[in-house]
Amino acid sequence: MVNISLLLPTRGRPQLVSRLLDSLAETTTDLKNLEVILYVDEDDVESHMISDLRLAIVKLVRPPGEKMGEITCACYGASQGRYVMLMNDDAVFKTRGWDDRVVQAFAQFPDDIALVYGNDLDQGKAVPTFPIVSRTVCEVIGEICPKGYYNLHIESHLFDIFKQLSRLGHKRIVYLEDVVFEHMHYAVGKAVKDETYTKKNKQNDDILFISLNDERYHTAVKMVHDIEKLGKGLNDAHSTRASEKAYKRSKFSVKGILKRVFTPYYIMIFKRRSRNKL
Repeated sequence: MVNISLLLPTRGRPQLVSRLLDSLAETTTDLKNLEVILYVDEDDVESHMISDLRLAIVKLVRPPGEKMGEITCACYGASQGRYVMLMNDDAVFKTRGWDDRVVQAFAQFPDDIALVYGNDLDQGKAVPTFPIVSRTVCEVIGEICPKGYYNLHIESHLFDIFKQLSRLGHKRIVYLEDVVFEHMHYAVGKAVKDETYTKKNKQNDDILFISLNDERYHTAVKMVHDIEKLGKGLNDAHSTRASEKAYKRSKFSVKGILKRVFTPYYIMIFKRRSRNKL
């Protein structure tokens, strides 16, 4: 099994993918323990030719028009890595030895239940633009992400699971500020806007993200049980039950209800720039 799998959907951007692959080859310590799962559309013939002899690339050629959630799940299904990283084709790896740093971050948690992310030089700590989770996490969730997301909120979905896990007493989010995966996005003046940046069904993604709040909470609870079953957690079962009760009380408090009511506006105003994938 390789250490890290990069899930990389792309469409109409072979030059950007080439730049990304070059940066990977230049900054990765152990290329033998890295694979790139490249997802391209059947009608994107130019992207079919993408290759790099320095890297292990698994290419998926599928019909166009799939949802990003479906694409991400297909990439995950074709991957073998112990750790899985969601990646955009408009990113550039800037930190040498980034793969060692990622593995070291996960080594803090023998059960592999954690979310690790680096600095995209745009949103920084606020949003894990390129989240990295373990295969163990995906097995606990049952998938890497819901297939229903069209474009947005996949990274926010994962992030929120781990935020809820933190509220239950297990802090498993690791931000590597000095590990840079630069997001060369047009919104920050680092690229020219093209068709790929145009998002459809934004409102549907907002609604889906909100509707899955309870599911994310139950996933976090399941993670707590798995952590403690393996004896790797910091809390005992009694403290976990207490945390669950306290969290549920806060959920149905006036503050909790108001938060849920205004969540759609929070997402639209503050998280619209949490650009995940195409």
